[in-house]
Amino acid sequence: MNGTNLPHPAPATASEIRDIVGRVEDDVVAQILEIGPTGAEVLDACTWLRSDERRQQRLDHELHGRAARVLAILEAALPDSEDGEP
Repeated sequence: MNGTNLPHPAPATASEIRDIVGRVEDDVVAQILEIGPTGAEVLDACTWLRSDERRQQRLDHELHGRAARVLAILEAALPDSEDGEP
């Protein structure tokens, strides 16, 4: 026994991913589903992707684990979200 009986959060569904990220190709959703992130991890990655601090390279923290992997997928799939966006 691990001493805690807290349930593990369920992985995000395709519908939840689309609700958080917006319009993306099916293959992007499939890549994210393979990682098995929670909705919170997808939200963290999406928020980080759109962050002004990130664009200005003034980062106080970094994403880790599944959220970082989701971010890498989103960066590759959504190039408009990079620094060149107004």
